[in-house]
Amino acid sequence: MTEIIPESITPPERSGMAQVASLSWPASLTMLNTTIVKFVDGYMVSHVGHTAFGAQYAASMLAFGPEALALGLLMVVNTFVSQNFGAGRGRRAGLYAWAGLAVAVGFATIMLPMFFLAGPIFDTLNHAPVLRGMELVYFRYMVIAAFVTLPARVFEQFFFGIHRSGIVLAVSLLANAVNILMNYVLIFGKLGMPAMGLEGAAIGSLSAWTVQLAVLAVLFLRRPMRRRFGTHMIRRFRWSRCRELIRVGWPAGVQLCSEILCWALFATFLVGTYFGSEHLAATTVAMRYVGLSFMPAVGIGLATTAIVGKCIGQGRPDLARRRAHKALMIALIYMGACGLVFWLFRYPMVRFLLANTPSGTGAEDANAVIEIAARIMLCAAAFQLFDAVGIVYVGALRGAGDTHWPMITTVVASWSITVGGGLMMVHLLPQLTSVGPWIAVSAYVVVLGLCMAWRFESGVWRKIDLLGPRKRDARAAGVGRGIQGEKL
Repeated sequence: MTEIIPESITPPERSGMAQVASLSWPASLTMLNTTIVKFVDGYMVSHVGHTAFGAQYAASMLAFGPEALALGLLMVVNTFVSQNFGAGRGRRAGLYAWAGLAVAVGFATIMLPMFFLAGPIFDTLNHAPVLRGMELVYFRYMVIAAFVTLPARVFEQFFFGIHRSGIVLAVSLLANAVNILMNYVLIFGKLGMPAMGLEGAAIGSLSAWTVQLAVLAVLFLRRPMRRRFGTHMIRRFRWSRCRELIRVGWPAGVQLCSEILCWALFATFLVGTYFGSEHLAATTVAMRYVGLSFMPAVGIGLATTAIVGKCIGQGRPDLARRRAHKALMIALIYMGACGLVFWLFRYPMVRFLLANTPSGTGAEDANAVIEIAARIMLCAAAFQLFDAVGIVYVGALRGAGDTHWPMITTVVASWSITVGGGLMMVHLLPQLTSVGPWIAVSAYVVVLGLCMAWRFESGVWRKIDLLGPRKRDARAAGVGRGIQGEKL
């Protein structure tokens, strides 16, 4: 069967910075909204107490570690969709979305036993009983949420891949509104509901993610998407496409999973276990703000993946390189500004998040957390520019299908510098307290950014071919003239 798609359905090409910006800003705002959901959760939970505040972050990080394996893998849905989109094979792009959904549900099922193993997992951290009890509740909700969040991420990667990032942004805004409303009702016991504290925050987030998944699914199956990208063609589902996603995506999954697990160990073990709940709360404050700088840059990275993938599908690696450089400029400007804000306004920012901590925790405790968090914010400010470099170049490499080298580099650096270096700081320079491990984290971000920059600029990714010889047939069918031909 041959697919004929008129030129009018494809957005007109833009050049340089305009093209990158047009796709990056919705993707960045989408990631920012994702972060704001967590930020609002943290702000509302801070009214419950700094123990609940730290428990939320520790539990979410441990739950996200295994889920990150699937999320990293599923990011290559963007790669396959964008390259096929660029090569003029729209309906094949839709079929990769269905393959991604199958992989997402499979991973969520594999994660399910963690719900029952939560007790032994948190026993190993040796946290205080009150902190452990809160962590268990939140962790179990996050495990169940994988059945919602993973399929939703597949739909997002599909829309990013076909350069419709505005759709993802609009749905994320709706989900954010639902999250704020549900948090208000369930955490504080409004509208006749009991005050559920941290558990209410977990239920609120799960509700918002469910709404997000439902709306994205409806948009994915609408007639325009069915006509242009064959999103209704589940009967053409092939396990071979799942194997392709896993073959190319598993290194990206291992990369993200390793990085998240290291961050989780960093927060819960190197900070929480060695230095206690005050330092864990201070680290949580810093991470909430780091997320506000990090996640929009991740959006730029996702846009870079889609742009590089499309350029490669069109047979233009030279253009892919130039577009990646434009994306890097945007990320450097944004994250550089964030670093400056972190440095200049660290005390007001920390006080904002901790201002509503119940007085029962003690004024001395609150002041201690503020001082610790302010020092940590200086570390966060120092690595912002290098973080921008690493994020954008990882996205560019992923768009080209280069996932193995970034995985090896990230695993080696994260375990040796973040965990190994953090342990060295704890034992050799204990007077630095939790700032010591944060210095190790800063060194890790710097090293990783430089490594990813070298890899992309070396041009090795130009030799990778995910589409095979059929891409030449697609171009010959008239892609350049706006007529796309493919055989399914």
